[in-house]
Amino acid sequence: MDRHIKASRNQEKKLAKDIRGTTIAGSGSGWAVKNDVRNDTWSIECKTTAASRFSLTHAALVNAEKNALLDLRTMAFAIEMCKRTWIVISQDTFLRLIDPEEDT
Repeated sequence: MDRHIKASRNQEKKLAKDIRGTTIAGSGSGWAVKNDVRNDTWSIECKTTAASRFSLTHAALVNAEKNALLDLRTMAFAIEMCKRTWIVISQDTFLRLIDPEEDT
């Protein structure tokens, strides 16, 4: 198996376990559920790279957000690089997390 594919699958499995969720088989193909990992609240698009940089585009974020909304979940974008995973969320989501009583 290709090293990148293996790393990607490992990232998805670990994140799914960490959030007590599931991986979505064939999330990058087909028409059904999109994004790579989900639980009752979150729909997460996962990317992994062996490089020390990753180019994150507006289109990728909007697409992941759209897929999460269609699944009635909140979007997050997980990027694994240099053996560490970073989670990207919108400011609106961040503000709800730090002050759930505040209406944004």
